Amino acid sequence: MPGWLTSSHLVERAEIAAKQMRYFRLVAQRATFAELGPSAKRAGFIQGHQDIERKEASFRWPTGELDFIFFVSFEDPEAISVTAEAYGDIYGLIMLSHSNLPNISVELKTVLEKHEIGRNAVRFRDILLKFPDFDGGIEEMHRRLGLQF
Repeated sequence: MPGWLTSSHLVERAEIAAKQMRYFRLVAQRATFAELGPSAKRAGFIQGHQDIERKEASFRWPTGELDFIFFVSFEDPEAISVTAEAYGDIYGLIMLSHSNLPNISVELKTVLEKHEIGRNAVRFRDILLKFPDFDGGIEEMHRRLGLQF
């Protein structure tokens, strides 16, 4: 069985993704937009897109599988957002954090059909939801309210 399909490998990847998301969440809470790029570079990330006017930037990890691209927006200083979009076998998974909210939400893109998401997206999400500072976001709220979409 290829390494990327084993449960232990998915757990390891989820732990790394959670650590990366927590990093960007912390930077969004404590740094300025001007400090974001240099800090991410020191942490080992490669910067992609940057829009100085809108105060947005994207980052990715330079080695290994491309699991997530992180988008950080300081456009709303009261709720700085970090969005991580998944790729590859976990495509369709999104992590979202706002500097004014306590948890990181983990969701599947609702616009995608089941056959369009990556083969490990649901398993990866389930692993992330076991971490104490992650929750199911909108999906979890809908389940609590008994709504189905």
